[in-house]
Amino acid sequence: MLLKIGSADDVTTLGLWGMGGMGKTTLAKYAYDKLSFQFERRCFLENVREESTRSGLPAVRKLFLSKLFECPVNALDVDTGILERRLASEKSLIVLDDVATLEQAENLNMCLGPGSRVIVTTRDKEIFSEFNGCEIYEVQGLDEDDSLQLFCVHAFLTKHAKVGYEELSERATRYCGGNPLALKVLGANFGTKSKEVWESELEKLKKIPNGRIHEVLKLSFNDLDSAQQDIFLDIACFFELKLHYRDVGDDPLMTEVLDACGFFAVSGIEALCNKALITRNSDSIEMHDLLVEMGREIVNEESRKHPGRRSRLWDSKEVYDVLKYNKGTEDVEVISFYMERSKIEDLYLSSDSFKSMINLRYLHITYNSFFESKACSTEDDPWQA
Repeated sequence: MLLKIGSADDVTTLGLWGMGGMGKTTLAKYAYDKLSFQFERRCFLENVREESTRSGLPAVRKLFLSKLFECPVNALDVDTGILERRLASEKSLIVLDDVATLEQAENLNMCLGPGSRVIVTTRDKEIFSEFNGCEIYEVQGLDEDDSLQLFCVHAFLTKHAKVGYEELSERATRYCGGNPLALKVLGANFGTKSKEVWESELEKLKKIPNGRIHEVLKLSFNDLDSAQQDIFLDIACFFELKLHYRDVGDDPLMTEVLDACGFFAVSGIEALCNKALITRNSDSIEMHDLLVEMGREIVNEESRKHPGRRSRLWDSKEVYDVLKYNKGTEDVEVISFYMERSKIEDLYLSSDSFKSMINLRYLHITYNSFFESKACSTEDDPWQA
C-alpha cells in the first residue's frame, strides 16, 4: 500500500495509525525514500507533536513551508500566501510525522497539486477526519520470528541469538509483545551483559518498566482527558485484559461500573480505541502488555513506598498488607484481589480495614470467607459479604 499511493493523479492521503513504538515513522521514512524522487516538492516533517508544543502552531507551519521550498525560516516573515498558492499547482510528497491533535493536522493540511501524496503518522485515529478520503493502515506488531531477529540484531549484531542466550532472548522478545521500539531498546541494553545480569534485568522488568519505553508510551496517556485516563488505568489495573464485550452499552461488568463512577464509559472506551490504547474485538477488549505495565507504573509512581496511598491496588501482597494492617488512605479508589490466585490462604478483615478509604469506589475480592466473624453483622457492617 505504501508504494502504490503514487499511482493515481488525484491528491491521496495515507494514514499510518497504531500504538507508540510500532514503527509508523520507520514505515513512513521507507515510503518517503522510495517515492520522493517522483515529486516536485517534498517534505518529511518530523515530530509534529513535539515541535507544536515547543514552538507553537504558526512556527511549525513556517518550518513546514521552509522545508518544502528549501528556504530559511526567517525568509518567511512576509505573507506566505504566495507559496501556499504555488503548492496548489505542484506535485508534492509530504510526510507529517506524529500528529497528535486536530489543530496540528488543520495547521498543516494545505491545498496541494494533482498527484500529490500525504502520509500522516499518528496514535489517534480521529486525526484522519481532517483529511478527505484518507486511507488508514493500522501498524501492528511483529510476529515472533521477526521480533526475535530484530532483538538479536540490536543485542548481538546478528539475526541469531548468541550461544547460551537463546532462552533469555526468547523471554526478552516475548516481553516486548512485537513492539519494535521495545525490541530495539532492550536488545541494545542487554547485548553486552552477562547472563546473570540478563536474568536480573528480566525480573526487574516485572516490577519496573524500562524508562525509555515507558515515556514513549505515556505520551498517548497524556493526551487523554481525566475521565479517559481513569478508564485506562482501571482497565490496566483492575479489569481482566480480555473482557466480555458484546455491545459497549450493554456490558454490565465494565460500562455500568465506569458510568457509575462518572467516567462516561461509551465515549471513553471509543477514545481509547481511537488512540490505539485498547483493541476492541467482537467479544473482547484487549490491552497490550506494555500498555498494562505503563498504566500500572503510573499508579505505582503515585507513592512508590506506600501502596495504601495509591489510587488502585491489585498486587496480592500489597492488598493483603494494606487491608490486614489498616494502611489504606483516602487515596485508594479501587481494590482488586484474586485471593485464589495468590499464595495467601487466609485474610481476616473487619470494617476498620476500610475505615480510612472514604473514596473507595470499587472493591473486588474473589474469596467467600474473608470477613472476621465477630464483625459480621449485616446491620452494622456495610462490608459484610
